[in-house]
Amino acid sequence: MKHPIIFSGLAAVGIVVAITGCTPATQDPEDSIVPVISPTATTPTASSPSSSPSESNSAGEHSHDHGDEDPAKVELAKQAATIMTTWDPTKDFNRTAAEMRARKLMTKERAKEVTAPERPATGVEWLNAAEKKATSKPTVKLMTEHHEENTIAITATWQWVTKDGESWAGEGKQTFYFTFTDEEPYKIRDYVSELT
Repeated sequence: MKHPIIFSGLAAVGIVVAITGCTPATQDPEDSIVPVISPTATTPTASSPSSSPSESNSAGEHSHDHGDEDPAKVELAKQAATIMTTWDPTKDFNRTAAEMRARKLMTKERAKEVTAPERPATGVEWLNAAEKKATSKPTVKLMTEHHEENTIAITATWQWVTKDGESWAGEGKQTFYFTFTDEEPYKIRDYVSELT
């Protein structure tokens, strides 16, 4: 007898979720559904164009606010993030050496701001890669949950790979936030990044 009540409760939650908009893409699968129906979840997405509940829970969940992004800007952001996370510790003095290589994708003003620190990179990961003569091989992807206007966010993770084919996962990930010039050919106007 409890099944119809549970089913009704779940159906009501599903309708509330569909009405309030998409669930945040950063929400862990283990998180309960209760935060989704809290008042904070009804902010900007509640004013989105009307759609049926089935449409709200389908493709729109991850493409909201990303349909107008210029594919050329997304590709430029991915290219820059790839260059900036490709390191050869036997040749690169520090991680900034990779950012120096990406200056060709930036405006002249922004490229001038990229300066390498005077101290070499340290840390177990970097020193281990240098000892084994490994190079980083990044994997980059668009952060579809990032919705800041005129900014494209890219996350990069990497594997360290030796010439002998030995590989191991890099520690952490780097997230880049890029803005661009308004006209093609696009250049990176500014960016910030964080290593986590």
